[in-house]
Amino acid sequence: MKSTIYEIMRNRILYMDYQPGQILNEKVLGEEFGISRSPVRDVLNRLEWEQLVRIIPRTGSMVTEIEFSKIMNVFQVRFVSEPFENQLAGDQLDKIHLDILGNLKITCDALFDNKNRKALAEVDFAIREMIHDAAGNPVLKEVNERLYTQTFRLWYVVMDKGDWNEEVKSMAEEIDELSDLIVSKKTGQLGEVRRDRINKHFERLRQKFFNSAL
Repeated sequence: MKSTIYEIMRNRILYMDYQPGQILNEKVLGEEFGISRSPVRDVLNRLEWEQLVRIIPRTGSMVTEIEFSKIMNVFQVRFVSEPFENQLAGDQLDKIHLDILGNLKITCDALFDNKNRKALAEVDFAIREMIHDAAGNPVLKEVNERLYTQTFRLWYVVMDKGDWNEEVKSMAEEIDELSDLIVSKKTGQLGEVRRDRINKHFERLRQKFFNSAL
């Protein structure tokens, strides 16, 4: 049950149901989920470790703000850690993964002119889970997911800015790139390709974030 509550609360933060700066009260949450404050506190402590909330003594837990300067620092680490994991995954990618990508491409293509931020995010989650599974390194998975989580909300927010189809196109291109590398047996290039993809993603976020702030 505690794990389920964690997932619910984490998703509420990532999908902005809990807004940045919002105070989360242990008593209120306990009443909502029908549990004591102790397991709620455990969940909040875990979310604090992920830097999704900040515990304020005698006040409660506050959903962390989206700070671009901090996110930029996180991306600097992602530029290194994710290509390394992708490089490890490259040798393990095969027809099974190609089929997974094929299904994800169908889902992605259906989102052109059909705005659904959660659906697009779930495509990204599925790609990442595929890479984690292929790489087979639980430590890297934990590190990369924690870093990704810290940058996700900015992406989710700026999906509403500018051209929606641009976001879908970027995801579709990533799927096509991965598929082509598997078919051509050039998965050794996966790390380099991933680094380039993260860089493009960051630049798109940066432009949309600052344009929306003007």
